[in-house]
Amino acid sequence: MDTGKQVLQPLKYSDATRAKVLETAGIIFAEHGFQGATVREICARAGANVAAVNYYFGDKLALYTEALRASICAAHGEAMRQALEKSKTPEDALRRFIEAMFQRMFGGDRSGWNIRIMAHEIASPTPALPRVIDEVMRPNYEKVREIIGQILGLPPDDDTTRLCAHSLIGQVVHYVIAGPVIHLLWPDLKLTPERLQQISTHIADFTLCSLHALAKRIKQKHTGKEPQPHVGRNSRVLRAIRPARVP
Repeated sequence: MDTGKQVLQPLKYSDATRAKVLETAGIIFAEHGFQGATVREICARAGANVAAVNYYFGDKLALYTEALRASICAAHGEAMRQALEKSKTPEDALRRFIEAMFQRMFGGDRSGWNIRIMAHEIASPTPALPRVIDEVMRPNYEKVREIIGQILGLPPDDDTTRLCAHSLIGQVVHYVIAGPVIHLLWPDLKLTPERLQQISTHIADFTLCSLHALAKRIKQKHTGKEPQPHVGRNSRVLRAIRPARVP
């Protein structure tokens, strides 16, 4: 029987709507940070109903968490997995790992919003950070410590292994977080694919050289054989001109 009352049908959305809202949210969160962005602006620019956020994500924080995860993830885990599977040595694995990190941060068609949203999160952490670290960052952190530990001959949880892992990560993240500073110091530097490959290779060479030298020192320390100082021509000259010790 027709009661004359209009029955409201539940809103229906497509996967394309969800993807559009998430992509737009990433851009706006990258522009304004979590606090400065609004659900209304996100949905307006995505051409979606405000209710779409609740329908797909639950609330603004959940949407932000998903955008932050996407900014870090983006085939990142698969790239890292392949880097390890295709590597025959830990050195090769480390090189592939670094290349995958640069591809994840600077590759794709996101116009840099994935970098900017993470910069906002580092500057002003939100409740989303622990979840993203546990789900995305920690597994890769454990992998890189395992690789470095194999080169050093130390356990992944050893302090030296961890310090080396953070030194490596710091070199890569430098080009992300310090982008504006680098631009002022080195205006001619353009992060083209060729330049990114050059930087990736340099970081790998620099890191591996340091790790192999450190591994040698660790081995000598464990065997009780301390490394002897190199005595070259300059060293002999310096000893010859060094003033005698005053008694």
